[in-house]
Amino acid sequence: MSALRWLGGVHAVEETLRAKPQDVREVWIEHEAKHPAIAGIIRWARESGVKVQFMARKELDRAVSGGRHQGVAVKIVGQAAEAAEGFPAYLEALSDEEKKGLVLVALDQIQDPHNLGAIARSAVNLGASGLIVPERRSSPVSAVAIQSSAGAIQKIKLFRVVNLAQALERAKKAGFWVYGADASGSPCWQAVLNTPLILVVGSEGYGIRQLVRTLCDELLSIPQSAGGVESLNASCAASVLLYEIARQKAASPR
Repeated sequence: MSALRWLGGVHAVEETLRAKPQDVREVWIEHEAKHPAIAGIIRWARESGVKVQFMARKELDRAVSGGRHQGVAVKIVGQAAEAAEGFPAYLEALSDEEKKGLVLVALDQIQDPHNLGAIARSAVNLGASGLIVPERRSSPVSAVAIQSSAGAIQKIKLFRVVNLAQALERAKKAGFWVYGADASGSPCWQAVLNTPLILVVGSEGYGIRQLVRTLCDELLSIPQSAGGVESLNASCAASVLLYEIARQKAASPR
């Protein structure tokens, strides 16, 4: 039986109700909650047949273990956010037309749930269709990750793979280009980014692993001012590169 857990925050709750209402078991609303989105959350929950209860703030605090909830929380099936599609089956089902302009993001051992959530949010907003995440040494899609993504991670395909290098090799055989985020790479705005593509973002401390690096068709760097800090963190780098990918797609659709 799947474990149940609590998720708080207006945007995270909204997107969960929109994307996966079947996974929501209960909605708690703080008695005096004033957020303008509350009425819509109550309406979506009731239309989906989800039980709504009005509770004291301390009860919501306890439910989300002291996390930020903005007066609303949902009880969800523990595996709801972790439901992952099979990557090989996904690749095989893609038609040539569906591959045009397709962008996926592979996370090479991203272990910080805040980074996972932030990358998912940028991926959704900048047109990526899915995240590829190794099963080991990677952040789970926890309540923190969902909240950090403002619920966006509920709206994007998630592929959990046993071996990221093998997944990239399979994707390359299916016609994907693979680009890696790395400070030693070519300036991203000088690169011609072909699609379908996978953008690989490395771990917070060590970057992309060597084996994964060898599978990249090109490494991409982000030019920075001389007076800046050492480097951008993983989620910021992903956002910049996803923006450049989206910019090139818009300038030359293919």
